[in-house]
Amino acid sequence: MAEAVLEIVLHNLSSLIHKETALFLGFQQDFNTLSSLLTTIKATLDDAEEQQFSNRAIKDWLLKLKDAAHVLDDILDECATRVLELDHGGFQCGPSHKREEKPSP
Repeated sequence: MAEAVLEIVLHNLSSLIHKETALFLGFQQDFNTLSSLLTTIKATLDDAEEQQFSNRAIKDWLLKLKDAAHVLDDILDECATRVLELDHGGFQCGPSHKREEKPSP
């Protein structure tokens, strides 16, 4: 249950990172480290999924983790939307570069 939600979140995070990798020099090593940590997290979740039926603390932890994963997924969706807006010129930060023409007196 929580594992499936986290896999979606991690996939979205991975996709966003790959799209923006060009912005970060030397980011590949950090991405590889993150990927390694995520496999460890997945193994821990697999164990927790099996133990949740006999351990209420683990079941509670998995529910909280699932809720946090949904929040993170919403944040990643927002980031991906902003990236698309920037890529397509639909979103600009700062003042507009257009000058308003003042009517002649």
